[in-house]
Amino acid sequence: MNASLVSGDIRAAFPQRVAAALTGSPWFWALFVAAVFTLPLVRSVRRALPAAPPVLGTFPAFSLVDQAGNPFREASLRGHLVFLEFTSAESLVAGGSPLAKLQRRVRNTGEAVHLVSFVAGATDSGTLATLAKNAGAGAWRWTLAGGDIKPLEAATLQALHAPEGGTLAGRLILLDGRGRIRRLGSPSPDEIDLMMRDTGLLVNMEGL
Repeated sequence: MNASLVSGDIRAAFPQRVAAALTGSPWFWALFVAAVFTLPLVRSVRRALPAAPPVLGTFPAFSLVDQAGNPFREASLRGHLVFLEFTSAESLVAGGSPLAKLQRRVRNTGEAVHLVSFVAGATDSGTLATLAKNAGAGAWRWTLAGGDIKPLEAATLQALHAPEGGTLAGRLILLDGRGRIRRLGSPSPDEIDLMMRDTGLLVNMEGL
């Protein structure tokens, strides 16, 4: 028999024998399974997280009343992430509030996220309670606070270094658990998506 043919057969058969030996070894399959599950985990760990939103200012002190007739002050905002708006009784009656949609989106966050509407033109708890009921505000999730909110709006604009005489009507503000303003945006779908992303980051960072 031609020696070169025999040598070629041996070389061709060698990879097959190695493959058979490997696939027949339990250590091979253990390493294979470990690699399959470990590589995606390594990639996810190495993936950079988005940066936390910057601190834009500190929400100012205030003293108002809520829909249950209880005092509502800046300390009531601490320890939660808070989406808040400055609105009016007329606006709530006419067009509702973007917080109604946000209330559905944050329903699985437990006590971590609260919603607040500062309502001009509602100076008593009875009016606030009626507005809250019509808006579908959850009693422990969404607070409507009324009284003289104009000084509070002006102080908030000052904390944001906004020009005097401006307004926060039609805007949403995101506060962190220390009462700091972390985002100011419109209630558009894209802006709300960004706020929800920031909410997830801040919940994890602050351990809420």
